[in-house]
Amino acid sequence: MAKKEKAEAAGAPAWMATFADMMSLLLTFFVLLLSFAEMDVDRFKDALGSIQAALGAGVLAQNNGMFEKSGSPTTFDITPLAPPGGLSAGAVRNNNDQVMMDVERLINERGLRHDVTVENSRRGVILKVQGRMFFSVGTADLKTESHVLLDKIADLMNKFPHNVAIEGHTDNVPVSGGRYSSNWELSSARAVSTLEYLKDNHNIDVKRIHVGGFADTRPVATNYTEEGKAKNRRIEFVFYEE
Repeated sequence: MAKKEKAEAAGAPAWMATFADMMSLLLTFFVLLLSFAEMDVDRFKDALGSIQAALGAGVLAQNNGMFEKSGSPTTFDITPLAPPGGLSAGAVRNNNDQVMMDVERLINERGLRHDVTVENSRRGVILKVQGRMFFSVGTADLKTESHVLLDKIADLMNKFPHNVAIEGHTDNVPVSGGRYSSNWELSSARAVSTLEYLKDNHNIDVKRIHVGGFADTRPVATNYTEEGKAKNRRIEFVFYEE
């Protein structure tokens, strides 16, 4: 009899089983609470922005109207996964080719070959304008001389049914002083200024327009030369269909 009692005592203590049961019940309880919870996306973004700021990541200022609910620049995916709106791939390609022809004509007529380029890509037709044509260093205020080109771009927007993404880009030189605290904020503000001019001066359907600021995260040239930096400081107009 003594041997049997000794063998039973060699197992786990009796309290361990009770403790394990309690942990299982608590886990089930918290999983149940989580299943009933609703995530507040705005609060989540604010929290994410705070974490990024604490880690030293470049984020947008929180005191600027349209960005007050976001700790990161506007992002969007404008690559259609399938031929948009029931159009065949050939129809989309033909529309893009027509946009390309009109943009090429505009560039040649205005003698803008050194400051404006165009390409037909998977994303759509991309019109790239070097930043010096639109803005002075460190500002998001449009130069008066930019209005002529923007007026022509507005004509293209009204002529074709494409959606348009207006994207701001900078070089990798950190912003110092002035109104903007980071290249994220500066690139986004420039895209917004461009949109506001088009909206205020032309009959543009703003529902077709997206804006985004990408700072120096999408360079098209090296940032080790002044010429490369100048190419990276740009505004892009992406004409796409979906």
